[in-house]
Amino acid sequence: MGATDVQELLARHDTMRLTEHALYEAYKESLRARDVFHAIFNGEILEHYPRRRRVLIVGPSARFDLRIHVVCEYTGRDEILAITVYVPDRPQWTSDYGRA
Repeated sequence: MGATDVQELLARHDTMRLTEHALYEAYKESLRARDVFHAIFNGEILEHYPRRRRVLIVGPSARFDLRIHVVCEYTGRDEILAITVYVPDRPQWTSDYGRA
């Protein structure tokens, strides 16, 4: 695939949806679907996992002053799936953008 940014990734697919798991994980973080979509559409690719056909996107929440991580899978030709969502954990992440 080789997308270098979120806009390029989105341009290559017709639809995007959140899995039940992503919605559940977002809910645990007090986030809603609009927070997740906002983070994706206004974020950037932080890590790319080509073998798994996934990307890690970091972007701002729609309602809170924080950045969230969204793992998206692009295995289908037409669809991007947000498979999990989380707020970066400080012991694992030194910042929103860097691992410890």
